[in-house]
Amino acid sequence: MDMPGKHCPKAPAHDPLASSVPLFDPAQLPLREWCAGSREDAVTGLIAFPDFHSHIPRALAAALTDGSLVGLAIGDVDGLKAHVEKANATEPDCYGHLAGNKVMARLGAVTRSWFHTQPWEAGCAATFGGDEVIIAAALDDAPTFHRAVAELRDRLTDELPVRVSFALTFAAAEHLPAERGPGGWKHAFTDRLLAAVDRCLFTHKAARRTAGGDGGIIAVTQPPPPGKAVPARDRRALMPLPTGAETLHVLARPTGTRARMLLLPCTGPVGLRGKRLRVTFPDGTARTAVAVSLHGQAAIPHDTAAMEGPGIPLILRPIREKSARGVPDDLAAALERARLDWSVLPAHEQAQMLHLITESASDDIRTARITAVIDAVATRTRS
Repeated sequence: MDMPGKHCPKAPAHDPLASSVPLFDPAQLPLREWCAGSREDAVTGLIAFPDFHSHIPRALAAALTDGSLVGLAIGDVDGLKAHVEKANATEPDCYGHLAGNKVMARLGAVTRSWFHTQPWEAGCAATFGGDEVIIAAALDDAPTFHRAVAELRDRLTDELPVRVSFALTFAAAEHLPAERGPGGWKHAFTDRLLAAVDRCLFTHKAARRTAGGDGGIIAVTQPPPPGKAVPARDRRALMPLPTGAETLHVLARPTGTRARMLLLPCTGPVGLRGKRLRVTFPDGTARTAVAVSLHGQAAIPHDTAAMEGPGIPLILRPIREKSARGVPDDLAAALERARLDWSVLPAHEQAQMLHLITESASDDIRTARITAVIDAVATRTRS
């Protein structure tokens, strides 16, 4: 099996452990501060899970106590069993489980390369289960981590014969338990985080199998609350609602209020009108829902009386609001990114601005005029 990045110097002949202890270069391990001194998983070259599970609770607790935001992602290979069975049946020189090991070795090599390009000051990548990988890092904001995991997902899609789906969550100081005795609360807290991400991943994979969708998704969930009290919600731990052509997979949870709302792991929309979304449910049905803000967090109405499990896997897509006048796509996208309503401008001002944009002599002039329109709409909105 080809193992990229492995350098195993020959051990002395008298070394009694030479045949049983693999030699590895710690500098090749995907870690930065967290889990230093860990051993390497022999197949993937990532941090071995027993060492990750031993070190990471202290690292997470320290980072959150210091006010950092932490991202935690789990990636699972889609269809590895089917790939192994196919290789076993069709490749006489490569029995099935050797094909599985080759997939995991390549997954580890790509993940290591990707990890060393990330700007995180603290983080690590480890194995989890037979065909899963864990990414943990201290972050500045949630969207950056989401984009980084999407980049890893895309790299793996290019390199592997199968896809890899991810689920992730974000934890802040507010998610730490209120009671922190001298016992093993750090490990219990870490296990709850891992369980939340793992259940989100498999809930989405089950829904995708039912609906017949493709793999390679990235689903977002929230950590379980630290107790019965509702946290203040650190906005850094919430993803923005999708805009433009974006698609966001989330695990929604009921609010526990009489209004029967589903909380999304996203920031709530600005203003009283809410934001319209196209929501696809696990059975494949889709409908338009208006997301509103509850204490800064996005929520949509839904009858959750019969809900079971950790939450409802939803697919969120934005809806471009219709305009009476033909708004160019680039202007409409800019308005949506800025979360501004074009209709606050009088009709004659809209017509003048559209004329200036369409008559632009160059792309630079058009971009500058669109920026001026955004400024004008923002000014009118505030006034």
